[in-house]
Amino acid sequence: MKKSIIVLSSVLGLAASPALAENWNVVSRSSATAFMVDVDSIAQAGGVTSARLARVPAKGEPTDLSHSIGTISFRCAANQSKAGEEVYYGPDGAEQERIDDGYDFEPIVRNSLDSFVKEIVCEDKRGTAAFPTIRAFIEAGRPDSR
Repeated sequence: MKKSIIVLSSVLGLAASPALAENWNVVSRSSATAFMVDVDSIAQAGGVTSARLARVPAKGEPTDLSHSIGTISFRCAANQSKAGEEVYYGPDGAEQERIDDGYDFEPIVRNSLDSFVKEIVCEDKRGTAAFPTIRAFIEAGRPDSR
């Protein structure tokens, strides 16, 4: 009986814990793609700062949830970045594929996407509008909110 109570307490504790927060900021936008950083995912470990970076089609139906989310890591002081695993989601929002090319750190080119992302991740700059989820951004009409 004691073991059942411990297990039940653990399960209830997990159910009561808050979901992982997301705070997606539009970083850059082309005619084809909106690039967004989840500022709540920014983490530091071993001299490396990382965050999640989404690529969302800039145009599309509000029901098409196609997008990808990858990890981008920075050595902020050294002005270096590298891409990590990328997860692709289909029109229904379900995961379709994972790719990890195992890139190495490289210098960040000025005025590149990585340089704009670095401003948010390493320098704590934020966009003017944020979205709690990628779905919320898509359903809002994929606004240009830089």
